[in-house]
Amino acid sequence: MFERLKGVFAQEPISAVETENTTVPLAAAMLLLEVAWADHELEDRELEQVKVALDSMYEIDQDQVAEIIDRARADHQDSTGVFPFTRLLNERLDRSERIALLVHLWRVANFEGDKEHYEEHVIRKITDLLYLNHSDFIAAKREVQNKN
Repeated sequence: MFERLKGVFAQEPISAVETENTTVPLAAAMLLLEVAWADHELEDRELEQVKVALDSMYEIDQDQVAEIIDRARADHQDSTGVFPFTRLLNERLDRSERIALLVHLWRVANFEGDKEHYEEHVIRKITDLLYLNHSDFIAAKREVQNKN
């Protein structure tokens, strides 16, 4: 499992800057897609919201977003859970960036404002693994609901 995880985040010779520019968005994409897949269906509007989230958080061009999403979708088949991704994000993101990701997780789950218990469960688990509080969980949920 560890070797597979290293393979997910390792690419043939890359610089430290490229590592930061690809691994953090890939880890975020894996979490965003985990929420989208919580009900075992990946709808086009959920995928579009994942693209919006990656563009918003990391200001990367659409080709890079598409590449990251394609890689995350392919890697999801062999993924053993979200912990490796949350661990990486805890190491690389500050609290405000993790909260911004949490808001985007809710946007994926509540794209039309409906409440899906599968997605909520996944977001709750990710919130805990990102070392965020229950109050952060609720505040992010309300922020998204108030904009719908």
